[in-house]
Amino acid sequence: MEEGRNRNIKKRVCGTTTQKSERKSVDNQFEIFLEKYPNSRIFSCLATIFMTKFRTHLIVGKKEADKIKQLQVPNITLELVPEPSNCYWESKDGKSSSISYGGRDPHTIREDEIPMNELLIEAADEAVCQDFLSVVQGGMLLAYPDASIIHNFIFTTEYDSSKNYIYSDKNFFSYLKKFDDTAFGCLIAEKTIKDNQLVYAIEKYKTSIGLTSFNPRSADPRYGQVFDHYDVKREYHTKAAFALISAFSAIEELGLEVRSSQKRPRFTNPENGEWNPDVLADIQKRLNESNIPNDMTFDWIYRGTPTRIEQEIKPYFGFDSEWTKYGEAVRDKTLTMPEAIHNASYLRNFIAAHKFNELTQYISPYDVFNVQALVREIILNKLNLWQTMLDRNK
Repeated sequence: MEEGRNRNIKKRVCGTTTQKSERKSVDNQFEIFLEKYPNSRIFSCLATIFMTKFRTHLIVGKKEADKIKQLQVPNITLELVPEPSNCYWESKDGKSSSISYGGRDPHTIREDEIPMNELLIEAADEAVCQDFLSVVQGGMLLAYPDASIIHNFIFTTEYDSSKNYIYSDKNFFSYLKKFDDTAFGCLIAEKTIKDNQLVYAIEKYKTSIGLTSFNPRSADPRYGQVFDHYDVKREYHTKAAFALISAFSAIEELGLEVRSSQKRPRFTNPENGEWNPDVLADIQKRLNESNIPNDMTFDWIYRGTPTRIEQEIKPYFGFDSEWTKYGEAVRDKTLTMPEAIHNASYLRNFIAAHKFNELTQYISPYDVFNVQALVREIILNKLNLWQTMLDRNK
């Protein structure tokens, strides 16, 4: 296998030839190359030599561009260049922006205006670029979970500045996208790209959001109950179940599930919600190691009349949250993090996983949102980025 990889590298380093004398020269060149770069380093060296630049079609303003410039990603270079369509402009202070379809008339450009940038990614190949960009997308969803970021995302192509002109055409201009939180997404990718567990947790979270979700604005208690609890469509029942499974799997990926068994039960008194002290101490220890202290709480959303599933969850944890002041439709409960993780595992184990049962059809959009929101808080706190996320627009 090592030999095969070396043969492929040899072609890229020295080229190919059919003449015997030239082949001998090529072989000598490659042996010298291998001597100079020990095998443990050769592939990283070559990755640097043969980096390719890719266009992401992601448009970023100056404020976000300045944040991206500070990032350093192993084996990947982030570059910012003026966007190719000449349509995206902003004020130098970043407080206002405009889109001029068809390109900006040079005579209308004010002195305090500058063009926005496009993000380029330099990587060993397109697969590496796309893998990184997928984590960036997941980071954007951690900043603000809105499924449109998934369904309307961009694609990559090899960068060629001589083809910039095609983006003046309205058919190609639409390929360029400006999303909020691209810089935050890049920050998440910088911090996680070499950590398989974190990346898989983010990808599972992203998969869950893509199946079915709603954004946090719709969960604002001032709006009360926005969504019906029941949907007659079995397609929705299936998507909601797998959204729960994928979200809870992200918690497992990080090793933060509650660990209990028949021999080591989770509760000493399930009716009263009395934890087995050993089980509770174990999950608290692992949460603490992930920057989640014992006094951290989570608001579990209950809206409208109690659902069949809400009535089934045992124990029934929590006390009335501060948001209940917004009326009878808001019955949200404040839970400890172990209690919230227990609720999530109950939904996965007894409602969503395995063969669907009679209760699966009653999965509410709020059930799904709760588990997705829990995953989001866990990942961001583990990365010490919860406050950074809250302050990202300041």
